Amino acid sequence: ERLLEHGLSYDVICSYICHIVTRFAKSHPDLVPIVQDLKMLLPKLHMHAHREMCQIVYAFCYARGFGLAHGEGVETPWAELNIAGLSTREMTAGARHDALNSLFNYWNWRKTYTMGRH
Repeated sequence: ERLLEHGLSYDVICSYICHIVTRFAKSHPDLVPIVQDLKMLLPKLHMHAHREMCQIVYAFCYARGFGLAHGEGVETPWAELNIAGLSTREMTAGARHDALNSLFNYWNWRKTYTMGRH
């Protein structure tokens, strides 16, 4: 069954959205229908850097189907991922890829495991 709403959250979505369909039409024409159906939204913590109109038009709280989402979920692992750079910077490309892949897998597992506890 298809989802009713698909969302894309990005820090500067109000600027990015202007030519997104044109860009996808040139590089990935098969994805244009999907991109046209996306609900473009501003992450809540980045919202205050935007004009009032952008805050209203691209707000999660006014978007049908997105409830109390904040759109900042992808930013939460950055502190841990930045620290991983210290231990992986001198690895070979393959070893670095494996180490970071393991870290991402662990992050996703931990997020999924603790999802029902909060």
